[in-house]
Amino acid sequence: MLWKKMLRDIRSNLAQFFSIFLLSMVAMWCYTGFQSNVIGGNKARAKFNDEVDFCDGWIFGSDFSTEQAQKVRDIDGINEVQLRTQVLGKADEKYHTAEIYCYFEDENVLTRPYVMEGSEYDPDDTEGVWLFYRFADSWGLKVGDKFTVHVLGQDIEKEIKGLVITPEYEYCVASSDTDADYHNIGFVYLSREVLPQELRVFTQIIFTCDGDPLKLEDKIDKALEGNYSFLADRKSIDGYNRLTDELAQHDSFSFIFSAVFVAIALLVITTTMKRMVSQQRTQIGTLNALGMKNRKIMAHYLSFSMVLSTLGGLAGIALGILTLGRIMVKMFAGEFYSVPGWEAGFDYKSFVLLAAIVLICTLAAYLSCRQILKIHPSEALRPATAASAKPCIFEKLPFWDKLSFNTRYDLRDIARSKLRAVMGIFGTCMGMMIMTLGLGAYDTVDYVKDWYFKDIQNYDCQVLFSDSCSLEDAELMAQEKDGELVSMSLISIAGKDHPTSDDIISCKLTVTEGKGLFRLSDVDLDIMPIEEGTVALTMKQANRLGLEKGDTVYWKTADGTEWNQSKIGLISRHPSITGITILREDYEKAGFEFRPEMMVSKNDCSSLKTSGSVAAVHNMKDLMAAFDKSMEVMDLLVYFMIFFSALLIIIVLYNSGNLSFNEREKEFATLKVLGFGSGRIRKLISTQNLWLSVIGVICGIPLGRAPLQAMMDSNGDSIDWPCYIKPSTYLLSGCFVMLVAILVGFMFSKRIKRIDMVEVLKGME
Repeated sequence: MLWKKMLRDIRSNLAQFFSIFLLSMVAMWCYTGFQSNVIGGNKARAKFNDEVDFCDGWIFGSDFSTEQAQKVRDIDGINEVQLRTQVLGKADEKYHTAEIYCYFEDENVLTRPYVMEGSEYDPDDTEGVWLFYRFADSWGLKVGDKFTVHVLGQDIEKEIKGLVITPEYEYCVASSDTDADYHNIGFVYLSREVLPQELRVFTQIIFTCDGDPLKLEDKIDKALEGNYSFLADRKSIDGYNRLTDELAQHDSFSFIFSAVFVAIALLVITTTMKRMVSQQRTQIGTLNALGMKNRKIMAHYLSFSMVLSTLGGLAGIALGILTLGRIMVKMFAGEFYSVPGWEAGFDYKSFVLLAAIVLICTLAAYLSCRQILKIHPSEALRPATAASAKPCIFEKLPFWDKLSFNTRYDLRDIARSKLRAVMGIFGTCMGMMIMTLGLGAYDTVDYVKDWYFKDIQNYDCQVLFSDSCSLEDAELMAQEKDGELVSMSLISIAGKDHPTSDDIISCKLTVTEGKGLFRLSDVDLDIMPIEEGTVALTMKQANRLGLEKGDTVYWKTADGTEWNQSKIGLISRHPSITGITILREDYEKAGFEFRPEMMVSKNDCSSLKTSGSVAAVHNMKDLMAAFDKSMEVMDLLVYFMIFFSALLIIIVLYNSGNLSFNEREKEFATLKVLGFGSGRIRKLISTQNLWLSVIGVICGIPLGRAPLQAMMDSNGDSIDWPCYIKPSTYLLSGCFVMLVAILVGFMFSKRIKRIDMVEVLKGME
């Protein structure tokens, strides 16, 4: 009997109950969609790491011996150890002289290259090269083709024996790019035997261990007698840690968006159930009088929220995996990251969250119903005593009498139905926040693009030098094209002398000539020069090390053993290059040899393409096109935000208007009897929705910036994107919210016209 009653009640209040179903569905849709990407990514990574025996620690140095490797192997807690050589090389000019990281090994024990196509890597094979499959796909290279890499002054041409990937390059970006473009970066594995004897030096000791490798710092330092540059763990490997940050960001998004929709669902449940129970007061009294216990009646009313939120949640789980989850996996695994077997995943946590949502929704229904069920059956059989009319708080306004009838009518209604008003304001506020967040992502991309390509990069052409290019040749080209020479290399930085690994950050050292072509911006994004005798340190790294302008930063090159110290003259910001920038003059005074990697110029440098010292020439148009290509992911984000923002606002405002209509149907019938037309009555509902929307929009304006900046910061310390939202974006978002509010008002046109004045007024007798 109660089951049939529940179905009839749902049909009678279909809009409100469908909203509960829809909100529960969207909450689980968001959660499962983001989580399926996270779960699938983490499962694929764990399997990937196990299959290749991914190392836990990296010891960097300039010339390690097998005896040193054995000493590391003998340390308690360290398991497997392997020596290898890593050197940055370049591809042929026909491949835009892409950056190619070369690994020379004489054994294949740890971090083995994972073969996507071709044969397994053989460190004894001196005729083959194993190439990054993303780079190969970008250039149409296949197994069996010849590939040449220029490294250590050698031109090494070998047959491609396999296309591979490795966890160290799950994400990779060239020094000239702001995001992944696999035309410009790759890596190869080669036998150590292909190098001349004098170049066969090991630059890394990699190892696996039990627990945190950084906690073994003291033992490693003692075993190697301090003859190494620095120790790193997986968090220090940007190619691996970038995906870790990305998945952590998606994990946060899954809870944030779900929480917003669950909060709205609670408001809808509370207002809907409170109204329905009040309307069915006499029915509840009758059921009590017939001997039905309160707990059974309570279970009946709780079943509305329980059934609808459960069904909605199950639908959301299915949609999350089949739609959003698959789309995100296809985009991130297909475009930006390289992890084999990455598919949309699922685990029990979705059902745990679903159970929590159902429990919360049911609890909200219980709190709405319990008061009416405490009434004695004899009292419940009588209609509820009409609430005594009291002046609302708005009537104390000095200009109350000057307000229009519609305004006073709506203000009184808001004062009587505070929870419904809160629901309308909160919903539109969250909708405004999400809309601003989505459109603000577009503004941020354009803002960073202008900052990067117009402010920092004060040049029109970028020339990359080949390994054979001498300093004299580079200086002649710079003189000819009025250019500025720039060098970039990997370094470690710290905030104190003799640091431990926990206090060391791996980043880049940029050496410029200070001619104003390759420029720096301060924390306010204003262009600032570097003072002679000082260095510029990027903001995120300064914050992490607790350093400020005027402090001393310690740094060490990848192949050096001594720590250098420099005074910080500028805290700078850059969207993708993190670390220290120093003037060439100061760099050479410190005893280092300046080896420029590129030249930047405002003049046309296309004539240099034929020079044997030049690897590639990029103009600004090419660089900006690559940036635009990498930002296509933002389209999905914006579409996602706009869709859910519109859905949220429609659900909230329609429910608010629907509840208002149902509660005031008798009043509307009375107004019709008094001569009010359907259009004027609809205006009462629309005006109230507009007021609530305006308040929600105003409250939501400051809320979009913080989550947008948090979203940008969640990409890790290697990315520094200041968020920016145009005033026009706030205006556009507000207009969108108001437009939805107006359209929702028209949804009640037919219902107002169909009000049966006779039937409604009979019910008032």
